[in-house]
Amino acid sequence: MRESPYFKSIPHQLPWVLGLAVVMAVTGPFGSYGSAGLLTRLVYFVAIGVLIWLQVLACAALLASFEATGRWPIIARMALAGVLASVPGTLEIIVLHSWLVRPTPFVAALEIFPQTAFLTVVISVLVGLFIEQRLHAAADSERARVASVPAPDASGATPDFFRRVPPALGRDLLALEMEDHYLRIHTGAGSDLILLRLRDALAELGPSRGRQVHRSWWVAEGAIASVERDARRPVLVLRNGLRVPVSKTFRDQVKEAGWLA
Repeated sequence: MRESPYFKSIPHQLPWVLGLAVVMAVTGPFGSYGSAGLLTRLVYFVAIGVLIWLQVLACAALLASFEATGRWPIIARMALAGVLASVPGTLEIIVLHSWLVRPTPFVAALEIFPQTAFLTVVISVLVGLFIEQRLHAAADSERARVASVPAPDASGATPDFFRRVPPALGRDLLALEMEDHYLRIHTGAGSDLILLRLRDALAELGPSRGRQVHRSWWVAEGAIASVERDARRPVLVLRNGLRVPVSKTFRDQVKEAGWLA
């Protein structure tokens, strides 16, 4: 499975999640103070906190992969991710509470879900804003670094973009794929994520090296092995087997380039 920007942020968020769980274990909210000991509360809140947090990240990554929701503001997307994560989260609360504290019937979900959804949405939005802030800070730092590198001369030196490509990927560029604030570089040797917007990468590469075929995809010249058609849109099959959709917006341009029959 491809690494999502949301999951790349796990090392930075985990201490905060564990810290919040410890605070809740010590304070004993939701009537847990008198019904369970400190160790039990610690296990309970750490388990629930980590499970729901990972579910929020998974839902956020899934929503970002859809073209419609991927364009939503980060607050709206993370709020929806919080609501979705609250559904399994409510069931996990009931199971863990029954196991660690006292038996809790599943009908209690009708009372637990609204509280869980509210808290999860608040935390989800805060997590989303935290990730957004880190991404913007890293992007600003990367732009400053690239700006400090001398521009290539007119003799055909390697474009700035290739200085961003991890050496292990080589120079056989096949495609670029936008993943939220990150860019996935696909080459003949594999793929990896870098922090860069697709439009900035295309500006560095120039129009002669390939063309954009989708809001989230760019394909290099010479990278296409075959063309297929599914029920909705043409699909470019690259030399490494990667399947790239061609959206309606870019279809005419792709046809003019001779990439589609």
